[in-house]
Amino acid sequence: MKTLSTILISIMCLITPKDIVMRHDVDEAKYLALADQYAGSVVRLNAGCGTFIRANWILTAAHVAVVPQIGDDVTVDGVKYSIKQKIVHPDFDMNRGIANDIALLELENPVPGVELAKIYESDDEVGKRIIFAGTGWAGTGDKGMADGAINKDRKMRAAENMVNGVRQDGFIRFTFDGPDSKDALPLEGISGPGDSGGPALWFDGDQAYILGVSSHQDGKGMGKPEGRYGVDEFYTRVSTFADWIKETIK
Repeated sequence: MKTLSTILISIMCLITPKDIVMRHDVDEAKYLALADQYAGSVVRLNAGCGTFIRANWILTAAHVAVVPQIGDDVTVDGVKYSIKQKIVHPDFDMNRGIANDIALLELENPVPGVELAKIYESDDEVGKRIIFAGTGWAGTGDKGMADGAINKDRKMRAAENMVNGVRQDGFIRFTFDGPDSKDALPLEGISGPGDSGGPALWFDGDQAYILGVSSHQDGKGMGKPEGRYGVDEFYTRVSTFADWIKETIK
């Protein structure tokens, strides 16, 4: 029989891909500047990342919320805020895989002045240009997450991508297009290890909407190692869980 720690390690190995993996031919400073502009609602957790949807509510991934390393507090601008409760989607089951990979953290006290993302509720995500942001491990698509090619400075970076598909089991899909692809965006990227639970943000003017929550990456079927050009990445589809989120925080 597997122990809880063994199960957790297995799940985390499956879902590891989540800081930002960038184009190798673009100045990294542009990815840092993109975060300065668009990542105001994103928060680094003790494990993974999350997004403020209320001043005292953070949306993240279930596989992040259940690991012991997440601890009992969140640090914002040097101030610690205690976590009042961690609410994992009732249908998330580590023993069965990564479906329903979504969770909420309620803080004891609201964080003053924090930017908020709104829940996206429509089903027209495909074709939308989004922003990823996170503070995990950084790298570039030519080398991926190979030893010696990873930056662990935990700075907030952001990248852009395009939603190119949805899955009926509650995920939206992105592809990490290389510089030679006609689909590659100027600041193309995906999330990397440590970004799990972070957002896929779409902006309507200055208002951020969260379309997805960083869940997992899949390149094995294409013979692509983690973080390399060509891999697909999957974010939990927020519109699928909009009612659950609203009822939970009501």
